[in-house]
Amino acid sequence: MKHFISGFAKLKIVSILAFLFCVSQTSYSQTWVKKVDGFSMWSIAKDYAGNIYAGTSGSARGIFKSTDGGDTWTNVFSTGTSNYLYIACDSLNNVYVANVSNGLIYSTDGGQNFTTIPTSAFGGHNINSVACGKNGHIFAGATSGGIWRSTDYGATFTNTGLSAYSIVEIKVDKFNSDIIYAGSSSTSANGFFISTDGGATFGNATLSTNVWEILQTSTDIIYAVTTSSPYPFNKSTDGGMTWTVTGNQTGAMRGGTLDLADNIYLAGNGGVFKSTDGGASFSNHNLTFSSNEMLTYNNKIMVCVSGTANGGVWIYTDSTIIPVELSAFTAVSNNGKIELNWTTVSELNNSGFEIQRGNDGIDFDKIGFVPGFGTTAEKHFYSFVDDNTVNGRYFYRLKQIDFDGSYKYSNVIETKSFRELSYSLEQNYPNPFNPGTIIKFQLPQDGFVSLKVYDILGNEITTLVNEEKPKGSYEVKFDAGSLANGVYIYKIQAGDFVSSEKMILLK
Repeated sequence: MKHFISGFAKLKIVSILAFLFCVSQTSYSQTWVKKVDGFSMWSIAKDYAGNIYAGTSGSARGIFKSTDGGDTWTNVFSTGTSNYLYIACDSLNNVYVANVSNGLIYSTDGGQNFTTIPTSAFGGHNINSVACGKNGHIFAGATSGGIWRSTDYGATFTNTGLSAYSIVEIKVDKFNSDIIYAGSSSTSANGFFISTDGGATFGNATLSTNVWEILQTSTDIIYAVTTSSPYPFNKSTDGGMTWTVTGNQTGAMRGGTLDLADNIYLAGNGGVFKSTDGGASFSNHNLTFSSNEMLTYNNKIMVCVSGTANGGVWIYTDSTIIPVELSAFTAVSNNGKIELNWTTVSELNNSGFEIQRGNDGIDFDKIGFVPGFGTTAEKHFYSFVDDNTVNGRYFYRLKQIDFDGSYKYSNVIETKSFRELSYSLEQNYPNPFNPGTIIKFQLPQDGFVSLKVYDILGNEITTLVNEEKPKGSYEVKFDAGSLANGVYIYKIQAGDFVSSEKMILLK
């Protein structure tokens, strides 16, 4: 990986992740390399820092971690009591593992220590699957126990429905984290289910086959993977409401992933199979061992293989992907400003990069756009400064957009903004406004704060803050829905500091 940083030698680099955007090429090599040799593997997932976790099944059990893209692995947790069927990571890089009869285990320190949430927290049901949403939302799928939701990072769980179903798959929608998908598998209660309220409730099944894996493309197509004969491969273009069968899988499939070009990979009985035509047909991808969960990491495809003879994490580096390649993507913090830098080695039909920012690693908003260089084999350097931050954690990603409107997302990087505090009162935003606006201020020390709004004649309209405040950065919402158009003044007093600004209400 090449790390490009220009003119910021004194700045603290808080996050570096390389990533690839992709286009297809016709010739390739299909070579798999086995890692974690001698262990029967079942589950695999990646956190936001790029660490990869894999869980075993069978007699030799444990959780393994890789910090170098899967090249080397370390056993971070071992027990002989249960299988590790599913792994998920939240935006804080906490790790959650579905541990079947042991319930749910989780780590808040990168896998150094794990804590058990017993099955009693889930009504006595075994836990088969887990997913992480925004703002501490954790979802656990239970055997004949439906879905259990936590809104406090796993401190407490509540059943939110589907109690007659065994939930083996849960996915949070890529584009709207309030939408949750669930798949069930049992002898009599199968289906695909949708929640549109963050997992608080789920609707009726929109698909009647069992669903072991849910895949969502960059263009919002959803695929449902099954273990039920005759193994139909189902596709939805309307968020899972209706389905069409695009073709048949070659057999029972338990895992799947999409590469950077949205080609489909399925894993199960008979090995790994690939489709380049949206699931109309599948062909074996040079691996024939019984396989389970899969993961895409840049242009690597990883699969968990069962058994001790052939078991392990097998990795295929896809040379069919010739990328709009970024050799570095960095976030640099400097007194409240975040500078993003990235470097492309090559570009093809690249219109440019939409810069997106979020607070939880799940939901993102556009904050800027940087034009690309079209098609070029030369190296190019890009940068973007985000100066609209307060002290805290931020997540960034790039949306690379082609001239035809197609796009790919980068990996997510995380950074912290720190601004040296001084007394300040910022201009409200937006301004002019209708009817709401935000007022920001900073305090370098603890003290009593008064923030009031006046009309242009000096008459007091309302008091926004009137209390002791510890030092820090603050923002206050002001709703002028009941006021008339005009100019208003807001004034802060904190100790000897007094400042005021004008704002315009324009309905």
